[in-house]
Amino acid sequence: MNRVATVLLLVAVTLAATLASATPVAGTYTSTDLGGTVLTGRASTWRSGVNSGLPHVLHAQSWDGAALGTQWEISCATENSAFGVVDNRVGGVGTIVYTSTFTGGTFTFQPGWAFGSGTGTLGTTSLTTTVQYMMIGGVSTPVASVINGNTSGEFNDGCILTFAIGNGTGVGETPYGSIPATYPTFLDGTCNPAGAGAQFGTWGNVITITLNFFCAVPTEETSWGSLKGTYR
Repeated sequence: MNRVATVLLLVAVTLAATLASATPVAGTYTSTDLGGTVLTGRASTWRSGVNSGLPHVLHAQSWDGAALGTQWEISCATENSAFGVVDNRVGGVGTIVYTSTFTGGTFTFQPGWAFGSGTGTLGTTSLTTTVQYMMIGGVSTPVASVINGNTSGEFNDGCILTFAIGNGTGVGETPYGSIPATYPTFLDGTCNPAGAGAQFGTWGNVITITLNFFCAVPTEETSWGSLKGTYR
């Protein structure tokens, strides 16, 4: 093997090792709308029917104004049980509050950011969505929604993730429209892109984010012998 090829191989091996060992960096980070460096994002929630049906599958990605997923992604968190519903409307006007609980899925942070990188396994994701309705043409119609929620998970190295959304906004849902290409693709119950005949669900913006990585510092056992040697 010539010298150039050897150098290139060593660089490749070093880079691969660096990427494999990449881990989150402990700390609390906020989204750009709060003055931080975490990108705000966009999300979709797939459902098996036009306006109902389980499971529901969450897919959220960072949005830099031009591309999705360049910094972070939440994928395949799934809701398999009916969500809670509190209908506060009077005469078709008012709010409906939906409480949803998703389980599983993954959280991925791309390399090149101050927070580190890696992929973690999610536990529970809880979302509360407040939808505002008004009468349009004699029909109670959703016109706005606000989403708050949080999720948590764990990386292979033991670091714990907490990801909180303080003020997400709903943008659209079927059957009132079709998801734009600038929002995360609908993922179906198998965690694959939903087919052309199953483009059902909601989509919106993920803003006012607080992200925390907690990485416990391992404790080292010190023997009595080493202590005696230190203080002799």
